[in-house]
Amino acid sequence: YYQASQHMTVQTRAMIDRALALDSNEITALMLLASDAFMQANYAQAIELWQKVMDLNSPRINRTQLVESINMAKLLQRRSD
Repeated sequence: YYQASQHMTVQTRAMIDRALALDSNEITALMLLASDAFMQANYAQAIELWQKVMDLNSPRINRTQLVESINMAKLLQRRSD
């Protein structure tokens, strides 16, 4: 994803789908989907995915950064309405 300049390639999406098929709470896959949704201005989906990651309460996540990302997406969503 990052090697493709933050564009979701077919290959990347297939790998994400496989990871989520094995574990629907796979944090890295969910974060990539959220980032891609944000980059595509699909703020509602980005917020939903980031909230799902936050609800996992994993020590692997930076809650402060997630809250900031969610708030930014909400702000941009309001501006686009």
